[in-house]
Amino acid sequence: MTTIPSAIATEAPIRAVRVLSRSALADESTRGKVKWLMSLGDLKARRDAEQKSLLTIAQAVSRAAQQTQATVQQRADELSALVVELGLAVAREIVGAALDRGDVDPTETVVHCIRDCVHGSSESDLVVRLHPDDMAIVQQRIAAMPDLHESVALTKFVADPSLGRGEVRAATEAGKLRYDPREAFERVAAAVRNAAQGGRS
Repeated sequence: MTTIPSAIATEAPIRAVRVLSRSALADESTRGKVKWLMSLGDLKARRDAEQKSLLTIAQAVSRAAQQTQATVQQRADELSALVVELGLAVAREIVGAALDRGDVDPTETVVHCIRDCVHGSSESDLVVRLHPDDMAIVQQRIAAMPDLHESVALTKFVADPSLGRGEVRAATEAGKLRYDPREAFERVAAAVRNAAQGGRS
């Protein structure tokens, strides 16, 4: 045991006393372990923060990807609709040009009217109206159908310049029939639009 003298002469007052013991080295080792453990805690905290940041970034990227996909799908739908309308516009021009040239033959429609029309009080009440430029062609082709000669003789053909090429209007006392290839095309166009939209309209 260290003996401390009862009186020590000093020129200045004593402010602190440091006691050294054999456990000093052990204290230094303990402090080192504490520092190491604290550094491990700091490292875990940093890793947790990094993982949280990465998770936040991943979630943001996922949301952005979903929004981008929705935007791309919307643009694709809009582009698809534009392509459909462009195709229909081109087809409409082609059909109109074909009608103007007389490439659409209304004979089949006229034959259908003659064979299947419902007469009123008289079998001679059928009136068929055609564009003047279609009249001669239709009558010439019907004349080559022997089974229709009797019915054709009872049918009145009228050249109507107010009708478009390829258009047919037939009427009896029992009812009327109207066939316009342009209207038929528009019905097909509506069906194409509906199919392009997935049947939503």
